[in-house]
Amino acid sequence: MKTVKIVLINLAVLFVFIEGASFLYFKLGLSISTYQPSYMTDAHDTESQWMTEYNNWGAWHKLNGRANKERRCFGVDLIANSYGARDVERQKQGNEKRVVVLGDSFVEGYGVDVQNRFSDGLQEKLGIEFLNFGASGNFGPAQYAILYRDLVSQFSHDKILIAILPDNDFTDNDPVYWEDVDKDSFQLRYRPYWKKAMSGDGYEVFYPTQKPQKIVTFASYRNNVTSGRSWGSSIQRLLWSHGVYREIRYISRRATLEAGSYSGYFDANQEQIDSAKFFIKEIQTLAAGKEVSFFTIPLLSDLERLKNEKSDMVTQFSAFAADNGLGYIDLAPQMSASVDDVFKLFLPCDGHWSPLGHKVAADILHKEFYSN
Repeated sequence: MKTVKIVLINLAVLFVFIEGASFLYFKLGLSISTYQPSYMTDAHDTESQWMTEYNNWGAWHKLNGRANKERRCFGVDLIANSYGARDVERQKQGNEKRVVVLGDSFVEGYGVDVQNRFSDGLQEKLGIEFLNFGASGNFGPAQYAILYRDLVSQFSHDKILIAILPDNDFTDNDPVYWEDVDKDSFQLRYRPYWKKAMSGDGYEVFYPTQKPQKIVTFASYRNNVTSGRSWGSSIQRLLWSHGVYREIRYISRRATLEAGSYSGYFDANQEQIDSAKFFIKEIQTLAAGKEVSFFTIPLLSDLERLKNEKSDMVTQFSAFAADNGLGYIDLAPQMSASVDDVFKLFLPCDGHWSPLGHKVAADILHKEFYSN
């Protein structure tokens, strides 16, 4: 009995030591990611429980929802305001000099804390509000236009900034693509897809399924009984040492980010590019004279190809912007020139921007669109 007691005391001392050392590891800034135990936040839902798909624009977030997203190289809280945007609370009728930002997961700030996003960086630089309406979850230009029409236009603003990610924005609302790669999702999810308008001029949207009568989350698509994290995962999330374990596991496996073979800058078809132009123009029309600018975001695969090839997509977007009084910049050249290794611009276990990538993007956008 005495031996058992000694063993238990030693184990308890060891546990306290490991937890204390882990706490200091994160608090002294020695970690490569952000992490805190679940008892230090009330963001307990998983990302799939936080994300919804019952608005006309498809993917969105629970109103006032709170969740936590973890991968090996990051851990972030996902907190939505009363309108469902991953942003601080905003008043609909505020200062007229405000910028609304539309886009997908890069705008939402996938994998980084909100204060590290490019929109928050621009807000700090300029001292004016940048209202972030980005969304993850296969969110493309047709959805940007619907989101602007149905929600964003209710907020006072004088400028609109649209992020285009060629890697998947050209396929996000393409029904031919979805019927080929994920027919089940195409038939199940409530989200818009484009098709040529009956008039033959432009595009219109359609929905393969009926609008849900109540909130539908991404978790419910996968499993109607999903209720949250497993008991084992919940217990692990109580520990500072779990965060250290995640990082050790990540470092031991090394970076997992690799350049893929597909590049939206080169491999998108003409109809996909034309549809993106159409919905950008649709936003400009809905904006009724407000200043509209857009930019394209390169991934590693795009940057590799751009070393030796010229993108016709960039040429097309430049001409389209000039013809329609739109601001446009392709981030690729300046982002490549900003660092000695473009890998640093991205999260090492994921293809989204790192805090450095967001900072570089904010610097470029500030110089190109907002320096005067």
